[in-house]
Amino acid sequence: MTNSTGAAQPAAAGSDWIQPWRQIAQQLCPLIGDSGFCALFGRALHLVGPEHAWLAPQQSCRAPDQLFAALEERMAGVDAGRAAAANDTLLRTFTQLLATLIGEALTQRILSSAMATVDQQAHAQEQK
Repeated sequence: MTNSTGAAQPAAAGSDWIQPWRQIAQQLCPLIGDSGFCALFGRALHLVGPEHAWLAPQQSCRAPDQLFAALEERMAGVDAGRAAAANDTLLRTFTQLLATLIGEALTQRILSSAMATVDQQAHAQEQK
């Protein structure tokens, strides 16, 4: 996206890109723990690093909330299109890693549950 001067607009702070991650963490952390989630997310970041180096964390995370705050900050520093593309790549990579670890069927159930929650929250926001 660009503004009226043609300059790239940064991604909105508090963007909707973080919400799916929060829901995925809510589903996964009881199974693999906060540190397990952060390790899996960190591995996904490492794998997408060559394509999206600006996503690289400044320090390793200890809790998903810390991870999401850092991700949100980095996403806010780039234009919305670039942030969306990076987030899509990161989600896809994370999902592939998760499926490798726990299997495709369980991954799909966890992600379906997480995305249903995101959809319900979005619908509730629209009703306001």
